[in-house]
Amino acid sequence: MKKTLNVLVPSVLALFVASAAHAGATFDTPQGKLNIGGDVEYDLTADSFSEGAKTYNDKGVLIADATDTQALGGRILLDINGERVLANGNFAGFKINPVYSPNGNYGNGEDSWFAFGVKNDWAVKMGHYEAYDLSPAGQDTYVVGYGDKLYRAKAARGRANSGSQAMFSKEAGQWHMEVSTLFGDDNGMYDNMTGVVKNKDPLLARPVVAWTGDTVTVAVGAELNLITDAYVDAAGEDVSDWTGYGATATVKASDDLSFSLRGAYKAADEGDGYSVGPGMQYQNFYAAYLYGQNENSATDEDTEYNVVYASYKIPAVMGIDNFDMYLGASWGDEQAEGAADTNEQLGGRVRFKYFF
Repeated sequence: MKKTLNVLVPSVLALFVASAAHAGATFDTPQGKLNIGGDVEYDLTADSFSEGAKTYNDKGVLIADATDTQALGGRILLDINGERVLANGNFAGFKINPVYSPNGNYGNGEDSWFAFGVKNDWAVKMGHYEAYDLSPAGQDTYVVGYGDKLYRAKAARGRANSGSQAMFSKEAGQWHMEVSTLFGDDNGMYDNMTGVVKNKDPLLARPVVAWTGDTVTVAVGAELNLITDAYVDAAGEDVSDWTGYGATATVKASDDLSFSLRGAYKAADEGDGYSVGPGMQYQNFYAAYLYGQNENSATDEDTEYNVVYASYKIPAVMGIDNFDMYLGASWGDEQAEGAADTNEQLGGRVRFKYFF
């Protein structure tokens, strides 16, 4: 028996590697289909806006403390998913994405969920995932840090550090409808509220309706906290009022050219905020612009942001059809109300993307 295993195991592994080299491997089992694959994403990044910012690696060693910084980042992701579908369309499935850092350490996973329902009709999903994108960033190889400061209707979209999620979705022809929830984690919604303490777990709801035509896709949605007194200030007053809205549209002008427009607005106790901007994809080139403002309710002052980024994809590097490169660059500025000067950020990235 031991001799048989010594021969069988390497043979099975060799078969898997050979079949997974380009598009992963698919196995048919009595319980359904099992797919195993993944991708490698390594980045070489340089920027000119990290002055005074100390950056440490996963071992606690200081690696950046200068105006200009260069760093290697990325991850190796394993994609394991399975599904069983009956003749009547009933299905159940799962997905898990273990992730490893460039140094080989285990990082925060991406997708990890279980779903069931009826194909092309309705579904329930629970776990760790991303809901519908109300502010699609396109080919966002590199975006300066100001892009994360703008509200983009993604606070309740999912993949929070410790939060749990559940979603119900419904398909009806060209219409897609979903209601996703996030609970146990606010995904950073209250990080900037000084003196605020957590009183209860928030429950964020995120309804979305989308319509897809031959050349046009339109989606609208909202994000809101359903739990009052989830957060209170030093005086014990409720500061949990938080509601956001998002909308996006994409027009496919031709097989090579498409245009998009996105916008988002939030009204919250800590201050209102919004972002709006167009995007354009032409073959392997993508460019986008975002403009937005954030209001600080404590000071009643607005901060204005401009963010521009572009990316170019080089497919099939060295003739390897599952190995691509991306060249990305971005610029942004921030100007507080009443300030004479703006704070600029500039950076670029080379991304290596390999699928297996």
